[in-house]
Parts: sequence; structure tokens; C-alpha cells
Amino acid sequence: MLACPHLLIIGGASRHVGKTEFACELIRRHAATFPIFGIKVTTVHERDDSYPRGGQECGACTSLNENYCITEESSADNEKDTTRMLCAGARRVWWLRAVREHLEAGVRDLLARIPANALVVCESSSARAVLEPGVFLVVRESGSTSEELSCGAALSHADRVVEFDGSGWDFQPAQVAAAGNRWVLRPDATAVILAGGDSRRMGRDKSLLEVGHKPLIGHIAEQLAFFPECLVGSNDQARYAFLQIPVVPDRQSGQGPLMGILSCVDRAAYDVCFVTGCDTPMLDPQFILHLLSQADDYDIVIPQFADDRVEPLLAVYRKTIVPVAEAVLRGGGRRVVDLFAHLRVRIVRGEQPSWYCNLNTMEEYRRWMALNIVQG
Repeated sequence: MLACPHLLIIGGASRHVGKTEFACELIRRHAATFPIFGIKVTTVHERDDSYPRGGQECGACTSLNENYCITEESSADNEKDTTRMLCAGARRVWWLRAVREHLEAGVRDLLARIPANALVVCESSSARAVLEPGVFLVVRESGSTSEELSCGAALSHADRVVEFDGSGWDFQPAQVAAAGNRWVLRPDATAVILAGGDSRRMGRDKSLLEVGHKPLIGHIAEQLAFFPECLVGSNDQARYAFLQIPVVPDRQSGQGPLMGILSCVDRAAYDVCFVTGCDTPMLDPQFILHLLSQADDYDIVIPQFADDRVEPLLAVYRKTIVPVAEAVLRGGGRRVVDLFAHLRVRIVRGEQPSWYCNLNTMEEYRRWMALNIVQG
């Protein structure tokens, strides 16, 4: 199984459910920001098989004389699925036809023609048998209980089953996002960047340190753009106006990060919030999504690394923390751990990820910059 987080697969449980249009809409939404490549994969059981969907044969599958065949789309004046993807803005589009037993070989050959980690939209059901994509969607007719053989085996692996009612889907392309060089489903959550610290150890405002020709906080915000909402916690709204992200002041200044968390979580449009600081230059979407997935029936989900320290600015908070945090602050408490005795807390233990660090001093900043090349 090939792990391909940069690849999104859209399979169909039946015909005429708009999966090609779904793929095209995804390409249109992202092609202006990222180079998107398109793939259509058709699998046949034998070289002389008819088209796997049945019905009218186009001759494409019966003419397959090899184990697999890769064709690049070059036409923009027909209604083929690959042409539609090309016209939607895909940089290049290929059609892979493969005998089932040689599907993986064909997929490997095709992926070798695409720049490493480039975002790919693939229309196929059978490709899920040999690929582990960042996102796998299955589109089917509303109320349908029958799936094609090629999709039925993979249906249990779908990240989302999309229902088509004849005019539209119950899940929209806008709910899929590109996070760096991988596809993710937009979480029903708010991202919060706390920027209220005084940066004493740094000697200057660390949120505005240059990373990739942009302020550090802008670099962080870009990595969190897959969230439907992002907030900045700060009492200086003018300083962060360039982000074009809502800036939430503390209800009362000088109360520390717990007040910042409370103020932003209370203001958020979503019940669940992921909170990070403004000094963590790299974030892993999969790590964040994993924390969010642990939040069912918990008020706080917080990682704890090998040194036994919990990380309150790399954690998930529900709105249920608000009245408890208010009470703790009224009582003179300032620490996030002061909430733990009163709330349902899930501690996620593990080794500190290699990407995770905080930049607290100029020496740490210079060392991190020397080890990391960030594109502007």
C-alpha cells in the first residue's frame, strides 16, 4: 500500500452522481494557489474485459493490449472526464488503464511522472486498493444501498461518503482543504493563535520574526488555513491587522495565557478550538487532526511528551471550559492545569514530534532558521 497524503481519491458507488464535477470543482478551487495534477484510473479484470461499469463499451478497455497503459490528456475540446479536469485548471492530467493484477505497477509508474508531493486529484474507486491517500471520498446516490464491486471493497475506508440527490451533494468541495502538501477534510473547529506574550527572552516581538519572507505569525496562520475559522489572541489589534484574521483581545489584560484561551474559545464560532502559540514555526496537520479526533466527550485534549510536561499551547479546548476558566481566574488561578480537576481531560502521551519546537530566544530562532529552509 502506497502512502500518498498529497493525493485525494474520489470514488463512485454508482454512475451519474457527479463525481467528475466534484473533482473539477476541487481543482478549480485550488489551482490558483497550488499546482494540481489530475488522474483518472480505470481497472479491468482481464485485457479483453468490457468497460467495468457495464453498458455501452467505448473500446478503450477492450483495446488494452498491455498490463497497463498511461495516456496524457492534451485535448480541451471534448467531454471526456480527463478533459474536464484539464479545463478546470489541472496542470496535467493522465488516464491510467490497468489490468487488476498490475494496477499497483501502473500507479507507481504514473506517480513517478508527477513532481514529488504535488497535490493530485484522482478519480477512481479501484485505486484505493493500492493507495492510502490523504483523503478518500465515495460519492453515491442518496438512499442507495448497492455499490459497484470496485467501490464496495473500499467503501469502509472512505473518509466521507458523499450523498448525491440528483442536483447536489450533502458534502461540498469547499469542505476539503490543502494543508501544505497534503489533502485534509476541514475540521468543524476553530484555530487560535495566541500572540499576547511579552517575548522577554527573545528581546523583541517573536511573532513578527521573519520566516520565509513573512512574519512568523503569518507563517503559522498559513499552516492553519485548512480550518474554517482562525483567530488571533492579542490586545494589539492593529499589529496583526495585516493577517486579515479576527483579533480577539483578552477580557482582562495581564492575566496570562489562560485568559487568552478563555477569550478566544468564548468568541469562536465552533464548539471545539485548537490553540497554539505564536512561537511554534512548524505544525503538522495530521497531529492536529489526531488531537481533534480525540475530543469526543472531553473538554480538553492536551499532549504530554517524554519530559512529562503537558503542552497547553498545542491543545484542543471545548467551550465547556469557559465557565470553569472564569471561576479559576476569579480565584487567582493563572495556569491551564488549574482547570484539570474540574473538567474532562484527555492527555495524549508520546514522544515529542521532530517538527515541534518553540522559539523563545534569538539563539533558538537562528538555529532553527539555519536548519530549515522555508519558501516565501
